[in-house]
Amino acid sequence: MSCNEFPPKKRNKKLLVLLPISVLSVEDSLIDKTYKAGFISRILSIYKVDEVILYRDDESNSFDEKFLQLILNYQIIPPHIKKKIIKKSKLLKYAGILPPLRLVNHDPPKKAEIGKILDGYVEKCDENYCIVYLGMIGNGYLDKKEVDDKIITVKIKSIKNKIMLEKASWGNLYTGYKVSKIKNLDIKKFKDEGYLIVGTSKLGECFNDKIKEEIDNKLRNSKGIVFVFGGPHAELYNEKEFDYILNTVLNQGTLTVRTEEALASTLAIFNYISNC
Repeated sequence: MSCNEFPPKKRNKKLLVLLPISVLSVEDSLIDKTYKAGFISRILSIYKVDEVILYRDDESNSFDEKFLQLILNYQIIPPHIKKKIIKKSKLLKYAGILPPLRLVNHDPPKKAEIGKILDGYVEKCDENYCIVYLGMIGNGYLDKKEVDDKIITVKIKSIKNKIMLEKASWGNLYTGYKVSKIKNLDIKKFKDEGYLIVGTSKLGECFNDKIKEEIDNKLRNSKGIVFVFGGPHAELYNEKEFDYILNTVLNQGTLTVRTEEALASTLAIFNYISNC
């Protein structure tokens, strides 16, 4: 079995991440907040997270809430249609330092070829057709009846006189995470929906082979898994709400492990479990 399959398929079970907005609170400058938010978007994408849910904790503030949500959403939009969707903002002053995600739908064809699938932006419509912006290859035309959103996945059907399109789908391929928001950390909701809930903390149980096997078995009978991360100066507690609270950075070499570092370490371990 290959361990480097691309384009990547979606996970068989949902992978959700609950992340505190305060993850940005330790950064003072806009450029540092931008860099960190970009790093988080890369980690979420590398490990094929289905949804990142931002929650408020005691150290969260309105600016970081707005900014983190903006950057995570900005990153997931295919680059060739980004300018059509995102309005100019002072918050995006340092967007140039954001790392590209290179998702399967972020690499459109350089020239129009029949059968190619890509994402486009619906510019305008007349009675019969909509003009869809496709990036460097120009505009395509799609039957108005097939248009249900401004961002749309299409397949090139014909290139004779103009690029004619038909509605398409990325199917079972992974095209990025969804961003959502909740006011407070509410774990019960996810537990009631059938998810396995795993918190992360340096005070948690050390991850080991026994726990690996248990999680693997429980995951088979669940809707998916939710990883919950605490803020920069807070540890998760109330063990009854979690199926596990784990330390995924065993014998750390530094006094503290930052939230985004714990995110990377935890998802790397889970990626191994789920692919074994």
